[in-house]
Amino acid sequence: MFFQALAFATLLSLVASASPNRPEGPTAAKVKPATVDDMGEIGGYYTCKGVEVGGKTYTGVCVISKKGEVYLVSWMIGAGSTFTGLGIRQGNTLAVSWALPGDRGMVRGVNLYTIQSGGRLSGRWATLPGPGMLQSETLTFLKALDEEE
Repeated sequence: MFFQALAFATLLSLVASASPNRPEGPTAAKVKPATVDDMGEIGGYYTCKGVEVGGKTYTGVCVISKKGEVYLVSWMIGAGSTFTGLGIRQGNTLAVSWALPGDRGMVRGVNLYTIQSGGRLSGRWATLPGPGMLQSETLTFLKALDEEE
């Protein structure tokens, strides 16, 4: 529980520091924000916004890291729902499978993202058990991972 709270606080500070409303002045550094295009890879911190069936929206943060030929994707949605998935990339497409304990047993899901210019991953996802309908999610790049991550 402590780790989840610490991770959530860290990710919230990343979101706040990536805000375009930061004060500027003669002493403020003029640094061009990194994008997925600049990195050539998609690893990093992202904001996450989605819409479930019925129009319910959600927000959160997501971390994508590359391990060999696969990607580890971790989401923290809302007030602390955390889960991790395993992804593979082919061209400008990233597919991620994941599982999350639910009230009625394990919920399994798959997300399929299109990697777009400007640091956005636009995707659709579905779950089992679930409504049998595709839901949408967009990841927007915030910050690259540090070297040791």
